[in-house]
Amino acid sequence: MRRKPGDDRMLVIGERINSTRTKIREAIKARDTGHIIREAGGQIAAGASYIDVNCAVTTGDELQDMDWVLSVIQSNIPGANICIDSPNHRALEKGLRLCKSKERPFINSITAERARMKNILPLALEYDTKLVALTMDESGMPATASERLAIASRICDSVKKAGFDIGNLYIDALIRPISTEPEQAVEYLRSIKMIKDLGARTICGLSNVSFGLPDRGLINSIFLAMAVSEGLDAAIIDPTEKHVASSLSAADALLGSDEYCAKYIKAFREGRLI
Repeated sequence: MRRKPGDDRMLVIGERINSTRTKIREAIKARDTGHIIREAGGQIAAGASYIDVNCAVTTGDELQDMDWVLSVIQSNIPGANICIDSPNHRALEKGLRLCKSKERPFINSITAERARMKNILPLALEYDTKLVALTMDESGMPATASERLAIASRICDSVKKAGFDIGNLYIDALIRPISTEPEQAVEYLRSIKMIKDLGARTICGLSNVSFGLPDRGLINSIFLAMAVSEGLDAAIIDPTEKHVASSLSAADALLGSDEYCAKYIKAFREGRLI
């Protein structure tokens, strides 16, 4: 299940332009163009394949905020690949209409919940996107690898029935904090290969694993390397965080996904490693 030389390198989705972060929320409210450009450009320079854009938590109109943020990024960084992130399908559609992503854009995200599937899957089909799917349904988040697999299987069946290419489906098995549930990292790692056997790809929103612990970057970076070794295809991370970026570069080199270690050497020369 691991990626081979010549296969697609692991996708990194930069998570920093998210309105849950105070400075981003303030920048959106103030229409601070410079701040948004620095955040987007810095993540791309640090190795992000895509820039996640989330404007859901602001004091303004999410659709207008999405319009403004995308305009700023795409006017100043032409061809930037975009991941549109919102629980609001109207905001997702607004973002997709405006998106000029060089590669197929991402939607973040659907779940197995019927309403989310009904509102968001048609957008993925209409705009020919990649799609993040969370292993969550009406009963909440799963605890075990087998529970994650069961929800993932239902999602795969639903998207295939609708005509969506399962090769563009990235399933996030939802890591939970090990500070309160010590077994969760192992359960998540077990689920990666199980989900990939369904034909889907896998993605991880990394930071929740270390919630409540000191030196979170260390936990995040080691967990990411472990997940990559299990075949993880993509991660939603802060690529400017050196612990995480270094771990990812080293893991790709060690697993043969970085031919002749060229990208690792480049990251070292650019000062992006610890």
